[in-house]
Amino acid sequence: MRVLLIAHYFPPDGGAGSQRPASLAQHLPELGVELTVVCRALPEAVRGTYDPADASLVRRTAQAAVRRASLQPDESWTTALLRTAREVCEEQRPDIVLVTLSPFEHASIAFELQREFSLPVVLDLRDPWALDGWHTYRDPWQWRGALRTMQEALERADGVVMNVPGARAAAQSLAPRRGKTPYEVVTNGWEESDFPKPLDVPVGDAMRIRFAGTFVCRFVRDRSPWRRFRALLRGRGESIDERGRSPLFLLAAMRRLRDQHGGDAFGNIRLEIAGAREPETTQLIEESGCADAVDHLGYLPHDQSAQFIAQADLLLLPMHGLPRGGRARMVPGKLYEYFATGRPILGLCPMGEARDWILRDARSRVSPPTDVASITASLREMHACWTRGEFVRSQRGAWTNEFTRAAQAARMLEYLALVLQQRAPMATQRVPSTVRAA
Repeated sequence: MRVLLIAHYFPPDGGAGSQRPASLAQHLPELGVELTVVCRALPEAVRGTYDPADASLVRRTAQAAVRRASLQPDESWTTALLRTAREVCEEQRPDIVLVTLSPFEHASIAFELQREFSLPVVLDLRDPWALDGWHTYRDPWQWRGALRTMQEALERADGVVMNVPGARAAAQSLAPRRGKTPYEVVTNGWEESDFPKPLDVPVGDAMRIRFAGTFVCRFVRDRSPWRRFRALLRGRGESIDERGRSPLFLLAAMRRLRDQHGGDAFGNIRLEIAGAREPETTQLIEESGCADAVDHLGYLPHDQSAQFIAQADLLLLPMHGLPRGGRARMVPGKLYEYFATGRPILGLCPMGEARDWILRDARSRVSPPTDVASITASLREMHACWTRGEFVRSQRGAWTNEFTRAAQAARMLEYLALVLQQRAPMATQRVPSTVRAA
């Protein structure tokens, strides 16, 4: 099978966005796929906090042919990637096109190639697009426009992959794929070479809670009444409490334990962060009353991040808050790597797959993301277990094998084959105007 993969983020890009396409570029060729990747050629001079370089991921993609698109004057990345993808289609005539999103405007690339070359196209949604509360819009009308565009794209694609069951359920409600290849779920995962063997972590002089990732603390900028009012006017796919993705409530729980029991009892709890340093995060830490218990290491390349989490006493997974009864439509990609370490997890999670999966491990605890009392209780219990030496041994459950990157690539390949088998003739169908390329 010849597959054209279009990915905005791809090594040497670092961060969460490049890891999924990097894993596909590693494992699909191992499964016999002739894979060509079309991605950005991003000059090092324009990289910043949110476009870090990570050379440790490059070696994984050696088996794939990579074509990098460069921006021309007054050109968008969507146009640049489409131009390069057209060249690949003319030269190689792939069997199928796989576009991994976000940015979601790149869905238009798929439909232009579908129209011009009569190719089947599959959209791989790493996040649930307009149904995701993290993606905010200027106002509700702009969000409704994005929702219509998403609906048309889901209906038009020959296949659609979501990355968690909750996202698939939400997409199915918006755009049932009647008569077409059903939605598939291909989760994110962990790379076996990153975690060949779980490491035991002896009890030290402090219980080290480690978090690998970037906190979301932009709400710190919205503390004025006017900014809070403007935030209420934004459009988004679901109502979320962004504060859960910050260290605000964990730090409040750490402070409460100190105040209730004295510094000697719980003064050996430390929070260690490997992620981009942002002024808002620094401000929250400084205002917490326990800044002396926090170490912020900054961004770490992927290979160093893997070592960092594997040597934690316990791992922190913060998520957004949801209204009562709501279920999350996403799972942070870092959770799968947490599972690979075999270390206990403190999950600050709403209802959803992340919470359900974390609770498979009896040593781990979950609390609502913004409930300080519950987080305090979970922290107290885990500190007692750590003190007794119950967290020394790393325990990777057999069920974590379903989340290896190799297993997920095989699942993706099975779905691509199914789309090729079941594809209905679509060459004469009209492409919706809202998903055309610029």
